[in-house]
Amino acid sequence: MLNKLLPGACLALSLAACATTPSAPIAASASKPPAGCVASTATLMPVSPGTCAGFGSTYTRNDIDHTGATNVADALRLLEPTLTVRGP
Repeated sequence: MLNKLLPGACLALSLAACATTPSAPIAASASKPPAGCVASTATLMPVSPGTCAGFGSTYTRNDIDHTGATNVADALRLLEPTLTVRGP
């Protein structure tokens, strides 16, 4: 009897655990800005929380330095292949 009761209890507990959803990740995702949101700009103009200064990608000096490119145009070509860079 115990051989049937123990696996049944484990199965019931597993299903109950899967049926409930944690509330913490939902609350955390509500405070995150949408994908592609740039929260700060080079102008350092204040932006209220939850508001985007613009949409796009940002690259730090560290990102550009780690490309190994000798100029910004080549670095941007490496960082963002969909970007069209005209010039040297």
